[in-house]
Amino acid sequence: MVLGILMPSLRYAYYAGTLELLQSILAREGYTLLLSSANHDPQLELDGARAMMAQGVDGVILFGRPLHDESAPLLARRGVPHLRCWAAMPGEPSVSFDHGAAMADVVEHLIGHGHRHFAVVIPFLALGDRFRGRLIAIREALAQHGLAIPNNAIVDDGGLDAQAGRAAYQTLLQREVKATAVICSNDLIAAGVILECQARGRHVPKDLSVTGYNDSGLAGSFEPAITSVETPLDVHAQEVARVILSALRDGSPIPMIRLATYLRERASTGDAPLF
Repeated sequence: MVLGILMPSLRYAYYAGTLELLQSILAREGYTLLLSSANHDPQLELDGARAMMAQGVDGVILFGRPLHDESAPLLARRGVPHLRCWAAMPGEPSVSFDHGAAMADVVEHLIGHGHRHFAVVIPFLALGDRFRGRLIAIREALAQHGLAIPNNAIVDDGGLDAQAGRAAYQTLLQREVKATAVICSNDLIAAGVILECQARGRHVPKDLSVTGYNDSGLAGSFEPAITSVETPLDVHAQEVARVILSALRDGSPIPMIRLATYLRERASTGDAPLF
């Protein structure tokens, strides 16, 4: 009656909130959740998988994109029931969001407002995201309109908080990037971009449109309210628990499930300014 969960980190509020809700749901079913947080270190993730197998857990939940290529295959070879959640890899048992489709929705929303010059702030290095799926999706969506993002308009080496957003906007200005819209990895980063923009006498969305991700409580209460992609935390946690428990109870194969995301349009995005 013990399940393991391999987390990339606990520093991000969405991750911690999902963990807390999962723990609560599983406890009601009599299960204890054994946690290993890798702090985005691939070796720590693999060590965590090995430690959980040594403890004889009934199953393992892998949160987010793989940090180490052997973590999931190791569990599979040992016959440990497992699934990946939040973000999926092709062919893996999973309960995840289609982040690529979500990014395409963001791009289409901004293009609908006349934007043709974009910047992206996603801290791939801090997230340990080797696959950069959200950036690929943004590029593909823009390419359908004959548009592209120059490499200097991508800030990928910052942190996950508002201060990182402020620093990212400073970097874009230093690089003389002429963007009318900035697509951000989360709502905190988006808030930081907006704050730095305002500190420099620019107006959001008149001079710059900004989008966030995860639709946290901050997004709707910020000024201006932040256009964001909702990835429902409660739906995610409940479905992860349902699928892994079903597999443990009746031995059913774990499917690949994609959960819906929703673009919440708010005041931080508007019509593109004229250069």
